[in-house]
Amino acid sequence: MKGSPSVNQPRIRALTNWVFLRAAGGEDRPAVLSAPAYFPEVRALEERFPQLKAEVDALLAHREIPRYGAFDPVRAAQVSEDWKLYYAYMFGQPNELARTELPTLLAFAESTPNVVNAFVSILDPGVRLPSHRDPYAGILRYHLGVRIPTDNPPRIRLRDEYYTWSEGEGVVLDVNHEHEVVNDSGQARVIVIVDFHRPMGFFARRLNRHMLRLKRKWAPQFVDAARYDVMHGA
Repeated sequence: MKGSPSVNQPRIRALTNWVFLRAAGGEDRPAVLSAPAYFPEVRALEERFPQLKAEVDALLAHREIPRYGAFDPVRAAQVSEDWKLYYAYMFGQPNELARTELPTLLAFAESTPNVVNAFVSILDPGVRLPSHRDPYAGILRYHLGVRIPTDNPPRIRLRDEYYTWSEGEGVVLDVNHEHEVVNDSGQARVIVIVDFHRPMGFFARRLNRHMLRLKRKWAPQFVDAARYDVMHGA
């Protein structure tokens, strides 16, 4: 398809985002959130962190992870061409390779109805994600540290708040707030990200589920790109 779910139907997206953010408390809503309070289901994944980390380490040792432009070239031009991502699960569609490469993460995503996307995010040394907002306000984003540099560890800024990742520690972030990340360390920052439905009232929740169903048409574009080096014999 090679379009972008981030920029399609801007008027509809602006209206639905207004509904979702109003239901969530508007601009006064918090940016850094407690995982147990907002995403208690993720405890099942955190309890398997040693196994998950071993799978991510093996994936990085044996696979070339594609850059953001392979998934969404339009959005990559706005955010970063150098951000590396491996999607295990996107808008309800599994990456079948993840059944052997990231089985712990994929099993969690498929068994948790609240999950929208699940993927590994890599920021190499010197890579920067400049100030931006997530284009869709119907999700919250869970981060779990997997490989975090100990020297000058990278951190994320959301509005005027900062969060520094720690290995094995999870947090929920509202990335519809303006945010940025810079990795000035000498090592890659590797985290697992799980997007899940933003908690909202009945009407907004129903609208969100409908909009996310419409986004499923984009899933093959992201899942297939995660298989790039396999498809090309690398």
